[in-house]
Amino acid sequence: MDNLITFTSDFGTSEEWVSVVKGVILSINPEASILDISHHIPPFDIGKGAFVLAAALPNLPVGVHLAVVDPGVGTRRLAVALACERGDFLVGPDNGLLVPAGERLGGITRAYFLEDSDFFRHPVHPTFHARDIFAPVAAHLSLGVDPSEIGVSMDAGDLVPAPWGKAKEGEGAVYATVIDVDRFGSLRLNAYPEQVRGLGWRLGDKVLLGMGEGEVRASLVSTFGDVEAGEALLFEDSSGVLAAGVSGGSLAARTGSRPGDTVIIYGPSAVEGRR
Repeated sequence: MDNLITFTSDFGTSEEWVSVVKGVILSINPEASILDISHHIPPFDIGKGAFVLAAALPNLPVGVHLAVVDPGVGTRRLAVALACERGDFLVGPDNGLLVPAGERLGGITRAYFLEDSDFFRHPVHPTFHARDIFAPVAAHLSLGVDPSEIGVSMDAGDLVPAPWGKAKEGEGAVYATVIDVDRFGSLRLNAYPEQVRGLGWRLGDKVLLGMGEGEVRASLVSTFGDVEAGEALLFEDSSGVLAAGVSGGSLAARTGSRPGDTVIIYGPSAVEGRR
């Protein structure tokens, strides 16, 4: 793993929290290389944190990945370490945050709830598990400690599920959910290119999207430059999911769409029926 530890959180950078967590890691493993993914996840937004983590990690070297978006800190929610098929470890709260990333790293092969306080920092403060539990555990894992020495094995199927599942298909349409709105106002969906191809659409086609009470006609293309400014498009986002956007604009602002909203991708037969 070459001592790589990535760090993702909703802590921001205006307080001391990020530097304190890094300091704890370095006090245990001075050779650790800490890579920040993002500390500007909106506060308590598990879905955004899960998406950013899952989008980033497949592009990074194998390592220990610490992620903390933890509105349940100090409660009975579990603290966990997850081993992934690719060779990575994920460390953080059991609230769905880690599961999509685990799936992108080949699947979760082993799961442990963290119990051995010998590997924690003391005293453990009820509102700062990132410092007192997750950071020390991540540091020890980066040194080669097996998670079985730190936690108790649990069934990965008992983990809190991901904030979203895969888009459902039926009746000539794909029923997707907005799982993220990026900074440009594009809507990232829990749907994948093969699902749209399964409807019969091909690059260059005009696709009909049902959004709230309205409908949007979008071109199925590869990139924003394939359509005119102001035109809507449906494309494969760099993270691998389908996204809907506007060239030179914000589809989220145009439609008022937010994470959790439904986007219906209609098939060709449905579009014919609306002409």
